[in-house]
Amino acid sequence: MSVRESIDPKSSLWAWLAFDLWFYRTQRGLSLAQTALVVKVTRGTVSNWEAGRFRPSDTCMKCLDKAWNTGGHFERLHLFACAGHDPDWFRQYIQYEMAAEIIKVFHGKHVPLLVQTEAYAQGVLRAAGHVHAAEATTKARMKRQEILVRADPPHLWILMDQEVLECPVGGLEVMRAQMARLLEVAELPRVCVRVVPREAGWHPGHDGPFQVLRVCGREIAYAGAQIDGRLIEAGEQADVLAIRFDQIGAMALSRAASKDLIERTMRTYE
Repeated sequence: MSVRESIDPKSSLWAWLAFDLWFYRTQRGLSLAQTALVVKVTRGTVSNWEAGRFRPSDTCMKCLDKAWNTGGHFERLHLFACAGHDPDWFRQYIQYEMAAEIIKVFHGKHVPLLVQTEAYAQGVLRAAGHVHAAEATTKARMKRQEILVRADPPHLWILMDQEVLECPVGGLEVMRAQMARLLEVAELPRVCVRVVPREAGWHPGHDGPFQVLRVCGREIAYAGAQIDGRLIEAGEQADVLAIRFDQIGAMALSRAASKDLIERTMRTYE
């Protein structure tokens, strides 16, 4: 499957725009180079628009509407894509997570969802005030973890602050079991768990949690926020977060040293 074929036009307004750029061009029998001449960009730029890697400008979309006599279709799509927030982004994210070859996760406040124990997950949700939905949401999180034990699991790279290990959630027994779970998953061949020590000081992850996924050769990102998160499917922001992950990783302990720290912290919960 090509990168462009992985675009689901129903997933977001940007994906819809990328799909329609390809669809309208091919319906007219035009090549990438011919379309590039119309909007005065390179052939590669048009290809990146259709793959969702780059976002076109309003000026280019107006130019296409005029050349193709589409009645402002692309200008309007671009307008709403720039202004809009897809309320159903999480469903699309789950699909990306299931198809991902690589998942990189940073969190500075709690253990990432894919390696939480059931009791820890419920503790986090209840502490956040989601008492009534805690059980159902926890079951959904446990279901997502099945990707780690399937025949061809993704490579999962986890970075977390030392504060995560030391912040009690649900009591001593829950934390002890959660530390044991981290040590268990860290032994899986495609999982890497590393901890950023407190003495590392400030790092780019202090701006908030985020994830970077590689899906069919394409990078998708998710950035956490206080009220709601944001799925990043195109543009340079996914690249920025990928670089931040590496910057944080440069400050983290090695896998072996991280394991030792988790084991030492685990003993404090006895």
